[in-house]
Amino acid sequence: MQSHKMLLEDVEEDDFGLIALYGDLEEYKMAYLLNKHLKLQLKRERRDIDFNHKSVEALYAHYTFKDLANFRSYHLVANKFKGEPKKILSSGSLFEEEEVRPLQVNLVPEYKKVDFFLKIDEELNQKDLNLLVNAISQIPQVIAVYKIDTDLLKSKQNLIFE
Repeated sequence: MQSHKMLLEDVEEDDFGLIALYGDLEEYKMAYLLNKHLKLQLKRERRDIDFNHKSVEALYAHYTFKDLANFRSYHLVANKFKGEPKKILSSGSLFEEEEVRPLQVNLVPEYKKVDFFLKIDEELNQKDLNLLVNAISQIPQVIAVYKIDTDLLKSKQNLIFE
């Protein structure tokens, strides 16, 4: 019997647009502002995106909107998570307590300072993507916004959810 192996390169990758957002806001406030200014209807998913980093089990807030008229889905996802490191049993005293500092981990490590990503499923043409970036830049609470070339993204697989 001959087995067939499928290589990861054989699987067609989803094309998506990706926008980096900087704004020192809670995720629900960012979703509200994007809904208001872009006429979206982002809603919080029941389950956050869970990601197992070496030292922290992270949960990233995830909001989605399916734009049926334009055959497009929008995903707003937090890039930062602060949490306590996984417990390591120490050989110290029974009553010895170590101060455990929360660690910050990122969904997309190469963009550590980005607060949120807006992922748009289905490839947008550059004109539409630029219009979207321009509209987001008009939101006063958004400090900075720019599009990311997903072809150059090392951790692209971290943004493939569903």
